[in-house]
Amino acid sequence: MKLILVALLSCLLGTAVGVGALLLTEDVGAEDLLGFAPLMFAAAALTCGLAYAPGLFWLRRRKGCEPAAAFPLVAAFVLNLPVFLFFAFALSAGKFFSGPGEVLLFALAFVAAGLAFGRGFVWYCRGLKPAAG
Repeated sequence: MKLILVALLSCLLGTAVGVGALLLTEDVGAEDLLGFAPLMFAAAALTCGLAYAPGLFWLRRRKGCEPAAAFPLVAAFVLNLPVFLFFAFALSAGKFFSGPGEVLLFALAFVAAGLAFGRGFVWYCRGLKPAAG
């Protein structure tokens, strides 16, 4: 149950970072926000369940919970590689995104969600004790 909370909070954080970046970089309307936020949240939730959690459980089984800095970095950059490859393909196809800026917003949101999930996973892994350092 606690890992589900970590996943939901990391999805919310990733969505908030993406929405914040969207608001800072472009003049957006309500339809833009209503399109971006649910799509980002749903995609981040799927990524948490299908990539981050299994990947980090595998890493924990191999290395324990140390080094703690590896978990957020692995979730943010290594486990997001399929997402980044999809973004590159979708951008080259020219049918899914309006340009490189939109792809960068989604990628930034996924990196934020991965970092948050990785940090939360370390917290979960250590028996919910505050992590040192």
